[in-house]
Amino acid sequence: MVVISNSKTPNNKSRLFYGITPLGLLTLSACGGGSSDTVTYDANGNVIKGLLSNALVGLDFDGDGTVDSSTVRTGTDGSYSISTTNSTYTIIATTDGTTIDTSSGAVLSGITLKAPKDASVVTPTTTLIEEADLTPDQVASVLGLPDGVDPLAFNPFADGVDAADALAVEKISQQIISVVISFASAAEGAGASEANAFSSALKGLVEVVKDKAANLSDATANQADKLLDLTKAEDLTLIKTETSSQVASIADIDVGSFNRVADDTATAILNVNTKIAAVTDLTSDETKNTFSTVQVLADQVQDAAEAEKT
Repeated sequence: MVVISNSKTPNNKSRLFYGITPLGLLTLSACGGGSSDTVTYDANGNVIKGLLSNALVGLDFDGDGTVDSSTVRTGTDGSYSISTTNSTYTIIATTDGTTIDTSSGAVLSGITLKAPKDASVVTPTTTLIEEADLTPDQVASVLGLPDGVDPLAFNPFADGVDAADALAVEKISQQIISVVISFASAAEGAGASEANAFSSALKGLVEVVKDKAANLSDATANQADKLLDLTKAEDLTLIKTETSSQVASIADIDVGSFNRVADDTATAILNVNTKIAAVTDLTSDETKNTFSTVQVLADQVQDAAEAEKT
């Protein structure tokens, strides 16, 4: 959410000009008049894949994917607030070994989420909007978000939101992260750095989302070509193939090791995402256990890829 505030020196020209000589006016003009405007933009919101506590949030002013501003840590509710005089920026949130996914109680490290300037939430969905350069409506359609949900503003853990919408939105977020960090863990186990592994896995998903979005306006395309279902083997295979293509460009990675565990990784993601799809609430211990399997899967996949590489 962006709040703009103005600070302006009161206009007292009528009083200043009284009694000033022509020479005085010349001097005043040369000094620039002494009046200025300061515009401050306040970026406020929440980082959510579950509410992410102690994530690091900053602003990217030039679009190069690197934080240019000072950074803040999110509160226990994923909240952050940053002020800037820059009118253009992207919000970037990263996680490390101190970041807790409150939906599962587990540490969630090594992921990067993004959102455009006008967003009040930073989520896996806003990350797809930013990375794929698509509209919120396009991404919402591809992911099958509930009608009326604004992916740039909807917080499933906020008071007063529709419970059914909240459940649907959060389950999709959990499934997105399940896909990305599992394939990223396979790449990391095969020799990629954590950052390159995550970036490649995210790009693999982004390319599939873009392909699906391109079909939204095609009257001859069937529903399966327009909708991304992360509990569907065919769609996970598309993501696996795209990620494998992205991984191949990473230096020092054993692509063969990645590819040898990729099929089993896709199958495991399918199993986890099917369990997530069956969740019926956002607060029970059973739900937390289900959401925590996302990180467990990622750890197991990385171990398998490392063993394969060895």
